[in-house]
Amino acid sequence: MSNSTKAFFSFLLVLVIASLALNVFLLWQWLSFLQQAQEVGREAQLAISQAVADLGDFEQAAIQFTVPVQNNIPVKMEIPYKKTLEIPVKLNVPIKQQVKAQVPIEINGVKVPIEVVVPIDMNVPIDHKQAVTIDLVIPIDTTVPLDMEVPVDIKISYTELGPYVERLRSMLNSMNEALSNRLP
Repeated sequence: MSNSTKAFFSFLLVLVIASLALNVFLLWQWLSFLQQAQEVGREAQLAISQAVADLGDFEQAAIQFTVPVQNNIPVKMEIPYKKTLEIPVKLNVPIKQQVKAQVPIEINGVKVPIEVVVPIDMNVPIDHKQAVTIDLVIPIDTTVPLDMEVPVDIKISYTELGPYVERLRSMLNSMNEALSNRLP
C-alpha cells in the first residue's frame, strides 16, 4: 500500500473515531438532557400535586367579615289574637238581706195578701269554671332601632370563583395524569 493510501485510511480512521467520539458525546448529552427532563417532570408533578391540594384548601376557605347594621325599621301591623281561657271561679258569696214579700192567705174563701219581711243570712258557695273567649286585634305601630354587627361567612366554593377554581383544579389533575403516563 502506498503512502497516500495509508494517509487516506489514517485520515478516514481519524474521521471515524472523531465521528464515534462525537456520537458518544451527543448520546451522553442526550441522556443527560433526558435525565434532567425526567427530574423536571417529577418536580413539575410534585408542584402540580401541591397546587391541586392548595386549590382544594382554597375552595374550602371562607371569606369572613362583619357588616354593621344601624337602621330604624318601621313596624306597622295588626296581630289577631283569639283564645278561649277557662277561668275557675271558687268563692263564697255572703247574702245578708231582708226581703219583703206578699203572701196570699185564704180566709173563708177570700184571699188576703199579707206583707211579710223575710230575713236572709247565708253564704252561697260558688265553684264554677267559666270559659272566656278573647277575640281581639292588637295594632302595632312602632319603630324598632337596630344597631348590630352581622357576621358574614361565605365559602369560596359558593362564590363565582368556585367554578373557576374547580376547572383549574381539574385541568391541573389532567396535566398531572399526563405527566405520570409519560414519565418512566
